[in-house]
Amino acid sequence: MGMGLILLVVLGVAGFFLAQKFGLLGLLLTLGNSGRSRFRRSGSAGETVFRVTPARPSLTALAAIAVGLTFLMNVETLGIFAFFGLMPLTMGLLAFPIGARYRQSATITITDEAVSSGGKSWGFGEIADFNVRQGSRINTDEPPLVIHQTPDGGLIYGRSSFAMMSRVLNRRMIERSYFVSLRTRAGSDETVLSGGLTLDCAHALQRDLREAVSTNAKISIGGVA
Repeated sequence: MGMGLILLVVLGVAGFFLAQKFGLLGLLLTLGNSGRSRFRRSGSAGETVFRVTPARPSLTALAAIAVGLTFLMNVETLGIFAFFGLMPLTMGLLAFPIGARYRQSATITITDEAVSSGGKSWGFGEIADFNVRQGSRINTDEPPLVIHQTPDGGLIYGRSSFAMMSRVLNRRMIERSYFVSLRTRAGSDETVLSGGLTLDCAHALQRDLREAVSTNAKISIGGVA
């Protein structure tokens, strides 16, 4: 009993750190957010603050997971049909974590000398630009046509139902996975300032950050002169 309790605690701690590393905790904490990200800009003497609220993940992916689990948990009642739950479960599990790593609220502060966020700070002279990136490289193009031969020797062209449904789920998540990053003049590496954003919000935040830095520093940043 003692060893079992210790093992449970160890697994629980390991699960917590893994969930934190891959952003799953932040993902779950944003389920009550709006489907569109937003930010609020406020200012005082010598300081501009951006408070960013990410979009919640797509509930369609969560629903697919729930449907798949419901089917599989009723294997005694549904028999072999219960294993049809593997398809929505797999699609949901693959789609749900998209953009999870950076899906959390963020505060970005711009003073007369630097940009600060997440406990880090960059002087204006270090900053090359602010960029908008998509939070996943998953391919959401139309799946290729699949050729099926009929019993009479004919051919039928179609697309995999699994691929089509997975594409829809992935697209819904990718639409809320954009992030804004900061690149320094020291190299090509970027630091994410805020993630889990819809594209319009990400571009607006990028534009306003460029404008705020350019105004405070009296220098050109990105597309702002």
